[in-house]
Amino acid sequence: PTAAPQKRHAETMTTKGKKVKTADPKKALTIFRDFVAGKSVLDVLNEKKKREMVQLDHSITVARALQVLKKNNILSAPVVLAASVLDHESEDYLGIIDAGEILRKLCRETTMLEELEAAKKKGLNSDEKVWDFQKKLDSVCQEFWTRKLIQVCGQDVTLLPTVYSKTSVKELMTHMLFDKSGHPIHRVALLDQARVSAIVTQSDVVKFIKRHEKELGPILDSKVEALGLYDPSKGVVVVTADTPAMEAFHLMFTKELSCVGIVDDNGVLIGNLSTSDLRGLEASRFSHLSLGVAKFLKISKALSRPFATVLNARLNMLRALALPLGSTFKELLKLVEENRVHRAYIVDKNFKPIGIITLSDILHILSVVAS
Repeated sequence: PTAAPQKRHAETMTTKGKKVKTADPKKALTIFRDFVAGKSVLDVLNEKKKREMVQLDHSITVARALQVLKKNNILSAPVVLAASVLDHESEDYLGIIDAGEILRKLCRETTMLEELEAAKKKGLNSDEKVWDFQKKLDSVCQEFWTRKLIQVCGQDVTLLPTVYSKTSVKELMTHMLFDKSGHPIHRVALLDQARVSAIVTQSDVVKFIKRHEKELGPILDSKVEALGLYDPSKGVVVVTADTPAMEAFHLMFTKELSCVGIVDDNGVLIGNLSTSDLRGLEASRFSHLSLGVAKFLKISKALSRPFATVLNARLNMLRALALPLGSTFKELLKLVEENRVHRAYIVDKNFKPIGIITLSDILHILSVVAS
């Protein structure tokens, strides 16, 4: 479906015989712009849940870094220059590492994808064959796990000096959108000289917006289609439940996506796969990527949660969070914030995915378009 042309003034719709005025998205965005222009990065940090920042020394191995990420139940962390014998207080910022970047490097710099293709041709139709293939993968990746962290850390971060801690939230959202190459930026690092003093993520900003939603004006009642939050003509990239997880992640990387939908044989949405699903995965468990995405997700959820929680959540592990056509921006914010997810699928009446809205899309429409 194509969104109706936007009018300058509020439109009047009829609902069950009653006339109801709907918000003009352009006016609503202007109201929101005024609000976030008066709020600063410091306001977001003050409302963010306080937790000790985890930093990784550049000299530790990739395998060790994954252990630290799992222990702290996080997906990424700043990489700092480890203090030397002569300089005990270095900790200069070098970059940021996350599980997704590690997997991207693994795909590019080892033969794991070639091994997967060869194994698929022979058939992975028994537990014994899958086990043999996983042992093969462990062997292929063994050297990679011993590499120093500095060799694999990425730059999925915008470096924002602390002198700009009073920068408006509107400007903050703009900084977090895309890098010079057009790739999404998911977090902002504030530096005190060369040291990281704080990190603000897209999720932090969306939570901030949700907490102050009453001040955002009529934009909350705007339909996501009217705001242009997704393009239905682009569709949704999907995989089936038995697609090897490694193959699905590689598809994400090559198409520069943050996720892929999981559908059944009838095209009905049954789940979602994203880099967040790498949370808790250690080097010794990376061979699980050879499993189908459905099995992989069940294992990855179990690895990242306490055992008692896992037992109570097995039935809903694959269900992706979705909204029906015609949902409002308020409903979208409520879904992504309360469920702590980075995206929402738009589905038709048969629960088939027709669009997807990410946190990047939300911040984009609220900052760039409003500007």
